[in-house]
Amino acid sequence: MAADVRTRQIDAVKHMLNLNSPKSESTWKILVFDEYGRDIIAPLLTVKELRECGVTLNLLIADKRDPIPDVPVVYFVMPTKQNIDLISQDCKNQMYEKFYINFITAVSRQLLEDLAQATIESDSVARVEKIFDQYLSFCMLEQNLFTVSAYDAQSCSYYALNRPDAKDADIEKCINAITDSVFSLFVTLRELPVIRCPKGNAAEIVAERLEKKMRDARRDPKSELFKDQAITSFQRPLLILLDRNMDICSTLHHTWTYQALIHDLFNLYLNRCKVEVDEKVKNYDLGPDDQFWAKNKGKPFPEVADAVHVELEACRAAEQEIKRLKDVMGESGVENANDQIANTVSSLPELMERKKRVDMHINIATALSDCIRARNLDKFFEVEEKIMTKTTLEESVLDTLKNPSVGTAEDKLRLFIIYYLTTSDLPDNELQQYIEALQEAGCDTSCIEYLAKLKSVSSLNVPAQTKLTSSSGSYSSMSNMFKYVKQSSKFMMEGVKSLVVGHRKLPVTRTVDCLSELKQTPETDSFLALDPKIYRKTENLLPALKNTFNDVYVFVVGGGSYVEYQNLMTYSEQHPGKRIVYGSSEMMDSKNFLDQLTKLGSSSS
Repeated sequence: MAADVRTRQIDAVKHMLNLNSPKSESTWKILVFDEYGRDIIAPLLTVKELRECGVTLNLLIADKRDPIPDVPVVYFVMPTKQNIDLISQDCKNQMYEKFYINFITAVSRQLLEDLAQATIESDSVARVEKIFDQYLSFCMLEQNLFTVSAYDAQSCSYYALNRPDAKDADIEKCINAITDSVFSLFVTLRELPVIRCPKGNAAEIVAERLEKKMRDARRDPKSELFKDQAITSFQRPLLILLDRNMDICSTLHHTWTYQALIHDLFNLYLNRCKVEVDEKVKNYDLGPDDQFWAKNKGKPFPEVADAVHVELEACRAAEQEIKRLKDVMGESGVENANDQIANTVSSLPELMERKKRVDMHINIATALSDCIRARNLDKFFEVEEKIMTKTTLEESVLDTLKNPSVGTAEDKLRLFIIYYLTTSDLPDNELQQYIEALQEAGCDTSCIEYLAKLKSVSSLNVPAQTKLTSSSGSYSSMSNMFKYVKQSSKFMMEGVKSLVVGHRKLPVTRTVDCLSELKQTPETDSFLALDPKIYRKTENLLPALKNTFNDVYVFVVGGGSYVEYQNLMTYSEQHPGKRIVYGSSEMMDSKNFLDQLTKLGSSSS
């Protein structure tokens, strides 16, 4: 089993903050980062943990900063001309005592020469203590989830890759950023993966660039990036690179799981969300230290509502026990009571923190319930599930679009896109009726023209559930897909259907299943197979693949979703010993994706 990449990244960041020394450095220092560095560190280390690493102050490099001449500084920045100029100016102004410069990814020779020239001219060379390439250009949001860059997501977005007027330089920047990010992840792991990807899209370009970059690094006698990696065939991981266009529906599908709902409705960003509580906006941190979050984030919302209620009752019971012990003070069992109270008091900080977390999740769950009721999101989720599984609808899609009391314009547009992409043949006159209904509901239908062109040249006209067939069987019937929770929490679930997500595999998950288990399917047999371990590129690698893969890394070029991520995690849990890490250019909420599709429709018309 491969090492936890998040733990590896945290260790690498702490090593950097330790001035890249194997010995423990108790030196107090300043941390200066750019937006990229900030977003990489934010999901990994709290302010308290930074303090434990000796960081007394962390600052953005582009902000105005006061000199602190007696303290060393650790820079963690992208190797750009702007950052080189700012560091050079800091050296000239003698802002700090010693400079430890860490570039997030490899710095070019030209920029190094520019820095050297600037420090020579300002007579500050002696202040530059060390310079390192860290190869950490990926944001590890969770143990099994990463993105390229939360800060500059637009440059690697679905729109950036697919817009018709994209310049070669912009596409090159996007491809390079993705390649550097995935390369950094495997440098951090010290692993060389086998690479699989479909032909004829951006994923293939990234795969070929990545294979060459890894092969060159391994071949370079001066490079130490992959020197200590385990290259025994059965231990190697599988990297699957996919294109967003393989499955648009899953990204727009109304979701029913806790984490995905929060991302969809409250824009979960770097594991933080903003929720309106009592007419005030509160910021909530949903990090890995939150045990309730870790246990319930992938569960259907009604189950989470029940779990919140159980946690609340447990906290209340603990509070009542403290009051009861206080009441028995002075009675015959005083000594015993004192011992019990002492034990209870010692657990008070933990109880208070637990109560704080419960209050947070109550507020989030209540706000989610309000949104679900206001927009009838349970209805949209149920209808879309039936569309994608070819189950009879109680009400036609057209009638739902025309119903003014159901959903928002965004909800209706998402519903129609899923229906349109999963319907093999929709006559022009019927399509026009849908467009008119959407426009009457206030929808911008610009994206439909773009999707029509995409559908005509791709496999998007194939219903999502038939693209890949798992050997384990077809989808469950709808009677098994939707169940009712017997004891939903009335305080937040009243008026909301208690639908539970079925366990069907999404297209990305089915692709992972086929490729990692070496199953023969028409849809994946055409995938390229690349191996950076082989010194010469080969076109016939498939016969050499004999062993199934337990460690699988999936990267979706063009953006990912929490629905796909959670579906993969469920699949991993159902297959003991298989570990899956999911990555993407960015984690897109539905509004973000709709906006990008609308821009593409407007620019292609």
